Amino acid sequence: MKTNSSHLVRAFFAGIALLGLIGCSSRPNVFTESLDERLRRLNEERTRLETTTNPVARTRIQIRISDLLISFVGDAVDLGDVELIDERVREYTETIVDARDTMVNSGRNAVNDASGYRELEIALRQHIRQVGDIGAQLNFERRQVLDQLIIQISDIREEMLDMLFPEQDAI
Repeated sequence: MKTNSSHLVRAFFAGIALLGLIGCSSRPNVFTESLDERLRRLNEERTRLETTTNPVARTRIQIRISDLLISFVGDAVDLGDVELIDERVREYTETIVDARDTMVNSGRNAVNDASGYRELEIALRQHIRQVGDIGAQLNFERRQVLDQLIIQISDIREEMLDMLFPEQDAI
């Protein structure tokens, strides 16, 4: 009897831990939120960014902003508004470049303290998939701006990976 109850207690705590990990492990799926909610969150994040000086905290805010901006790229594609697509891509690009610059200029060692670097790399990996999915809705000619964006995202992601996992010189 004691064995069964200890298994139940372990299973209960394992379930609680799993729920905690699920709740904390990922950013919200902005594609399921209303436009008004995303715009409200974008304003909140931009306001928060203005007062944040810690490089890791700034990068995390910039990641949340870039998540929202990717969803706005999708909205512009759905509307078929080429100028709006270009504007949203420009805003997104500025945000991820700023996030990259924040971490690179922070003086932090990515190998010894991966916070910020790791989160940015993970977000960029997700963004590559999302931009690819969004671009699949466009014809070849209109998709070129998103294909270029994927190249830019991939370059920054590769830079983060190189910083996180530098090659060891052969001895």
